[in-house]
Amino acid sequence: MAPFFQYEYRSLLNMNHRCLIPTHEFSVHIHDMYEIYYFLSGDVTYLIEGSTYHLQPHDLLLINTGELHRPVFNSSAPYERLVIHFRPEYISAFQTQDYNLLYCFERRKLGQNNLLLAGDIYDSSVHKLFHQLTDFSFSSPEKDLLFKTYFIQLLIALNQIFSKQKTTETSAVYDDKISQVLHYINDHLHEKISLEQLENKFFINKYYLCHLFKKNTGITIGDYISHKRILKAKELLILGVPVSEVAHAIGYEDYSTFYRTFKRLTGVSPKSYLAPLDMPLTNKNK
Repeated sequence: MAPFFQYEYRSLLNMNHRCLIPTHEFSVHIHDMYEIYYFLSGDVTYLIEGSTYHLQPHDLLLINTGELHRPVFNSSAPYERLVIHFRPEYISAFQTQDYNLLYCFERRKLGQNNLLLAGDIYDSSVHKLFHQLTDFSFSSPEKDLLFKTYFIQLLIALNQIFSKQKTTETSAVYDDKISQVLHYINDHLHEKISLEQLENKFFINKYYLCHLFKKNTGITIGDYISHKRILKAKELLILGVPVSEVAHAIGYEDYSTFYRTFKRLTGVSPKSYLAPLDMPLTNKNK
């Protein structure tokens, strides 16, 4: 179904509002953009980096760059959500020495405290800001400026909610062992990582670990490592690191394996990756 609403500003921000009848599962995916996911209706459980969030209407998820995530549909109930993806450059002019607009994204552990509850969203009138973001004339010359002013207000409101509740649990379910494994993998992407290593380090049978990992994340350990390494490769390429050096910097022993994995996950080769950076890099269907 076509989106009710869609807005894009260059390659720095896109926002879309969709309603659909779930007919298939979405795969685990990862962005190099920040994501604000506003859940409106449906029967959805959301997996983020080993944490499981059972969503209620008007719950909101904050998803940092590099956090693998996936919606799981528990039934065919109509699904409606509003999603904003943005790069930090979009709001950089409004960052100050004393106030970080990205606080609610960056002051969290991986896969934890992603959820802002519906009650807090309503108490702080965040839902009204979403209405303002979607309810003005897009033919007007001031449209981009209006959108940005509302969006800055939205980030401030989300920071305020996050600051109040970040020390409490917000109905997330996660396995502490898997959380430890996830953090270890992310800290050692530049090294060789094997199931045997993980088995010995975390004192858990590697076959049971694979089962537990897939159950909690929706993805295999091997695919998780691949996604995270390719995300890191993108960062290095943007920073100007030669393609020939990137593979070894992220733990690949040979370039051919890196090349195949990069192309499988991005759709382009490492050398051609930088060319389409002006295009949006998000999955708008989820």
